[in-house]
Amino acid sequence: MGVNLSAGQYEATFHPDVAMLCGSLRFRDDEYVAWPRTLEQFESGAATAVPLLHPWANRLAGWSYRADDEEVDLHGLSLPVDPKGLPIHGNLLGVPFEIVRADRSRVVARLDYGAYPEKIRAFPFPHVLTVDARLHPSRGLNIVTHVEATGDRAVPISFGWHPYVQLPRGDRAGWELRWPACEHLELDEQLIPTGQRTPQPAQRAAIGTRTFDDHYALGPDRTFSISAEGRTLMFEFDAAYPFGQLFVPPDGQVVAIEPMTAEINALGRGTAPQCRPGERWSAAFTMRVTAS
Repeated sequence: MGVNLSAGQYEATFHPDVAMLCGSLRFRDDEYVAWPRTLEQFESGAATAVPLLHPWANRLAGWSYRADDEEVDLHGLSLPVDPKGLPIHGNLLGVPFEIVRADRSRVVARLDYGAYPEKIRAFPFPHVLTVDARLHPSRGLNIVTHVEATGDRAVPISFGWHPYVQLPRGDRAGWELRWPACEHLELDEQLIPTGQRTPQPAQRAAIGTRTFDDHYALGPDRTFSISAEGRTLMFEFDAAYPFGQLFVPPDGQVVAIEPMTAEINALGRGTAPQCRPGERWSAAFTMRVTAS
């Protein structure tokens, strides 16, 4: 069952019973969240709408990783996989969150990740995960994600969100895509970073026939947008999201602009930031619509 929020000309729907999936963001009755897959497919591991990807966003390079001097073996676990068979998008699936607070414009829900043996086997770092989503009449939808390390070891931070979005007007080929100055990370044939980076200036142009599945290290400007026919959907990431993924598939009226707390395969590379025992780690991003 969804929790409906409203503020000014905005409305949003979240599903705490299905991993705090954001299923809708409306402005002046126009829908900006896209559903390339069904809710049932999401619960089976396919991303759709605006899902939280935890404890790793994007993919791992293999079916094991080493973190905090421990080798974690993922073989035998039921995990979402990409077309090449690599674990992708974490293991939250449709796990229910507990609602902590819900009012007209805000919902807060939490998950005790360590209470799920199958999940803690894939990521053996006890923690509580909290999502705080709030609508503001001028600033739009702000989603804050907190990780609290509840055990005696640090928790690697490698989560992200995967917003599938659309514009209510115009064909996608004519949508203007803007992203900031950044570094483009070279990926190998499995879409894992090679370590090579290329500086890239800010860009603003129609999508046209282009497709993307590109990974970026972001600088001080962390603002992305898509625009068409007097409507602009803006994404603003805070400093806790230093990486982003831009996904534009070959078909469909959909774009994904993804905030990430760490690079692809950060768990495998040992580059994920850490939340120390007893501490709390937070990251926020905003989706905002402007109309002319």
